[in-house]
Amino acid sequence: MFSRLLNLIFPPKCIFCGGILDAGSDIFICDDCYLSIPFMKADYLGKSGNYCDSIICACEYTGVIKESLKRYKFYNKPGYYSTFGWILSEKIKKVTNFHKFDIIISVPLHKKREKTRGYNQSLLISRAVAKTLGIPECSWLLERVRDTHSQSLLGMRERHINIREAFRVTYASKVRDKEILLIDDILTTGSTVEECGRVLKECGAKHVTAAVIASGRKY
Repeated sequence: MFSRLLNLIFPPKCIFCGGILDAGSDIFICDDCYLSIPFMKADYLGKSGNYCDSIICACEYTGVIKESLKRYKFYNKPGYYSTFGWILSEKIKKVTNFHKFDIIISVPLHKKREKTRGYNQSLLISRAVAKTLGIPECSWLLERVRDTHSQSLLGMRERHINIREAFRVTYASKVRDKEILLIDDILTTGSTVEECGRVLKECGAKHVTAAVIASGRKY
């Protein structure tokens, strides 16, 4: 009720075009922009390496998705999380038996970078997905222990080197024998989710499925 009241006072806007939406809207996408979303045609992308068993991707990293993800990540638009969470949840429900997942974990930011940005964009999406799917959100089980350089500025080989040993599991017993859904926003080479998958598997995780909003990869 409080959320609907706020929507009456501050009408929700489409995260893609900025158009005013109905006050009862829960997902902030107008009808025209929904039709322009570049949904990924494949259910899964190819494996990124040896540790992530599969990768689910909702959209291609282009068009309205690319521009809105940039604003979400770099231009202080944390409110976009609920819409991205809905998009990813719908994809996960479509392609998996999501009840099999024991826990959801997001790719962590280093504390220094999270303080500068003000939020971890992947954690916000992870919480939205966990709420929709009814799966425990346990991002506290994975932390980034090294403040790495931005992956977007590096080539493929440098990305793998840059991210190596950047994460650690806080409580190994909590991930042992678990089916884990690992959430991130954008997938490029896959080196980040692969490194997260590595430390989770080395602590006994049974299965790690990465799920991302968008990727430039087509398979």
